[in-house]
Amino acid sequence: MLNFKLLTISITFVLLFGGCLDTTTSTDDIVEDEEDEQYYRFLWQIDSKNSSEKKIAQEVSRALGDIYRVDPINEDADIDILNAWKITKGKDVIVAVIDDGFDVEHEDLKANIYLTYNADTDSNDVSNTSNDISHSLHGNSCAGFIVAPINGIGIIGTAPEAKLIAIKQEEGSDSKTIRAFEYARDHGAKVISCSWGTEDVSEAVVSELKSLYDDGITVLFASGNDKENLDNPNIYDESEVEWVIGVGASGENNDVTSYSNYGSNIDILAPGGDASASVGLLGLDDMGTQGSTENYGLVSNNYQFEMGTSFSAPISAGVVALMYSVNPNITPKQVRDILIETATKIGVEANYNSAGFDEQRAYGKVDAYKTILSAQSLNK
Repeated sequence: MLNFKLLTISITFVLLFGGCLDTTTSTDDIVEDEEDEQYYRFLWQIDSKNSSEKKIAQEVSRALGDIYRVDPINEDADIDILNAWKITKGKDVIVAVIDDGFDVEHEDLKANIYLTYNADTDSNDVSNTSNDISHSLHGNSCAGFIVAPINGIGIIGTAPEAKLIAIKQEEGSDSKTIRAFEYARDHGAKVISCSWGTEDVSEAVVSELKSLYDDGITVLFASGNDKENLDNPNIYDESEVEWVIGVGASGENNDVTSYSNYGSNIDILAPGGDASASVGLLGLDDMGTQGSTENYGLVSNNYQFEMGTSFSAPISAGVVALMYSVNPNITPKQVRDILIETATKIGVEANYNSAGFDEQRAYGKVDAYKTILSAQSLNK
């Protein structure tokens, strides 16, 4: 059995831890439905200016009794998704998330679930089937960052009109991992998001990833949370495979986070949050119907603050779904090229080389609006 590691950092209260594109469109006229979302003020990855103005970092600090030092939100920390949404919200693009389980009745997920599949049992039950009632549903949180709809409840995913194939796969064997990928392929997924890794990917799985790539399916993997250089010759992680997009994490300070794994084969950064310095990301709870205890008393138990490259990958996967919605024929190579070419260079101490690459920050942070414009332009 493989060492199958989910890429989330738990937050507890006892530890501290080429061509020019027109990007001048204002976000002042976003539709009210988005701003009226229940916890919109916390969604700095969507609208960091609003989160900064609402002083959510200070709100969290007060909720914690100032036990933590919580830095403000940088007004440029988001991914310019509001401008992208003026063009598309990813309507009906199918995205698969392969993970440890899902609460299919979650108030902010169920409307966009298309199919469910358990690759371990070859069934459709993706819930917590463990006798351990504290067993988390990491997939719940990951999926929400892609497809949580604009419905006046909770949060918003980056592709709020896309559809989800929720695939449970915990056991980590090559055969079941491949079975999960095949289910996604066979049922129309154009994007597959994976927030786990083994650091010892097999030839069989690499071959499967190449097959998906050749079939026009874009696969994204989270890079991991150990501040580890993946160029270590003893490590070969799924996020490094040539046929996938490797995603690291940016934080509320609009720079790479303190924990994000890095290396020459990681492609982009996207918000993952850094609760050791600020608030983290607000996502769906990972306890399913049991609710959450990691919400600082600021939100309901259906939501929680969390951080990790686990969430950078699905945030990016939602952006890729938007790209497919404006250009259904875009190839995985074109997707990667566009993400890299349009990425925003971040970090005051960054050292981007002549190719635009920084070892810690990859090619920069994903810019949703620029990616959509670029994907559209390929249709002309």
